Amino acid sequence: MLIRTKKFQISPKELRGIIAVDYYKRMKLTLIIFSVLTVVNIIISIIQKEFSWWLLYCLGFIAYILSVPLWLRLQGRTSELNFQSRYCEMDEDFFTIFFEDGSISKLRYEHFVKVIKKSEYYFLYITKVQFHYLPVAAFESEKDMHRFDLFLEGKQLIKLW
Repeated sequence: MLIRTKKFQISPKELRGIIAVDYYKRMKLTLIIFSVLTVVNIIISIIQKEFSWWLLYCLGFIAYILSVPLWLRLQGRTSELNFQSRYCEMDEDFFTIFFEDGSISKLRYEHFVKVIKKSEYYFLYITKVQFHYLPVAAFESEKDMHRFDLFLEGKQLIKLW
């Protein structure tokens, strides 16, 4: 199996946006629950005509959850190399990244902690917080992407079902 991707590049702003959208999707249920609790607290406060401190706690928690992506720093999570133009080659033993400046990063699949696949991209984690970004659009064909998915599933890095 040899799979080669097209060249791709992402800016820090685009990557920050992708991470923020993913975070908000994961926190959606929590935001809904706390929004409902806040509305219930407002209604109870109006009916009883007295201030509830729980309302302040709920509003503070909602503000905290909504503001977390604004504090996001990509330093430490991903290398500056990840914002250069690059392409990848995958074979049975190595995941290799060829950067525009001539640098090469060659990783064994055992070095990946986990792989997260979304509809438009892969995050290939090498630690709990550091990852390599790989867009789905970079694959030459649907067949290459499917082969890569099956290979990752075989290495138990991703679950397809």
